[in-house]
Amino acid sequence: MADKEKTTGKQKKGSWFEGLRAEFNKIIWTDKNTLVKQTVAVVVITVILGVIISVFDSAILHGINLVV
Repeated sequence: MADKEKTTGKQKKGSWFEGLRAEFNKIIWTDKNTLVKQTVAVVVITVILGVIISVFDSAILHGINLVV
């Protein structure tokens, strides 16, 4: 019984690695140009949103200071 559990465990472990390898082979990697364009787009949008949030924060701070 113990031998059967050990081999079953090894088979499950082996089949898990086979499944992992099969899923890894399904990945479609983007080319370098697309990766660079998407990275630049994310950085630009992040900077723009940071500036917008900073402006809103400053405006709210000045508004609160006027009230107080």
